[in-house]
Amino acid sequence: MRASWDYPRNISSVRVLTELAADHGLDVATCLAGTRIDAARLNDHAVEIAACDELQVIRNLQQRLGTRLPLGLEAGLRYHPTTFGVWGFMILSSPTLRSAMDIGLRYARLASFFCRLELVDCGDELEILVDDADLPEDLRDFLVERDGATMMNLARDLLPQKVMLTRIDSRRAAPPYVQRAESLFGQKISFGQPATRVRLRKVILDNRLLQADLPMRRLFEAECERLLLRHETAGGIVGRVRDRLMKNPAQMPTMDTVAGEFRETARTLRRRLQAAGTDFENLVEDVRRTLAEELLRGSNLAVSEIASRLGYSEPSTFIRAFKRWRSTSPQRYRRGADVH
Repeated sequence: MRASWDYPRNISSVRVLTELAADHGLDVATCLAGTRIDAARLNDHAVEIAACDELQVIRNLQQRLGTRLPLGLEAGLRYHPTTFGVWGFMILSSPTLRSAMDIGLRYARLASFFCRLELVDCGDELEILVDDADLPEDLRDFLVERDGATMMNLARDLLPQKVMLTRIDSRRAAPPYVQRAESLFGQKISFGQPATRVRLRKVILDNRLLQADLPMRRLFEAECERLLLRHETAGGIVGRVRDRLMKNPAQMPTMDTVAGEFRETARTLRRRLQAAGTDFENLVEDVRRTLAEELLRGSNLAVSEIASRLGYSEPSTFIRAFKRWRSTSPQRYRRGADVH
């Protein structure tokens, strides 16, 4: 079953991450190692990338800089409404914060969020419940912190007054930078809780936003609807192909075979995948990479057996492929997962 965050994303989020990395002395090539992202197109807002490539960029940052720095917080503070293009202008022109939150979540696939967010009415307060259950374990803390800091930064850009939170619970253990986090959110954080959630007083939700413009909001919403429909249509064919490849990875089918099973030509399938921002070869690699990581983390199978299950005729071919994906060997990756 595909994770809730596994869909094509705008490249602007990775551009923000490379800018953050540059402030810590990392170059773009280091950030993009193991991904299929073209560095020359980082400033092209029309480009979409696979979620797994953005996650690999974050892994590269953590591997180089460690997890004791507040990288997720620092990243989130770099996201503004304009970072997200039409989605950002839609919330920026909304009449109230309540309206901006409602419509922003409706089209959240067009933003940078990896967590699933749910709004819960709690009388005089509104609770934002953060579902991080299907996030990669090694990146969960970063992604939750980045999403939280992004939301705070967006609120600052939208409202003339400061957003006052009344409660913050976090599932994670307290990090070394607790004071930095609490300063950002303006509230003590209770760590090690059953769920991650924040609360704020509802009275602020209906205040008029600084750049409210309802006709423009409607225009941007129509464009977001068009983009979301395109994403869902593209994601449909990508999901179907991925599901087919997952059925028997030891005997990976060719594109001609899959196209025949879908009752269309290989040329049509290729064109549909290109419209979704990917191609058949990349999907084969994505499936093999995903399964390889799962088997290395969750089984005691020998590397040679994993190679065979993924359709590689020789373990050495699999090892070379894995080093290209993760910049480390399968054995070292497994040891790192065990330690974690």
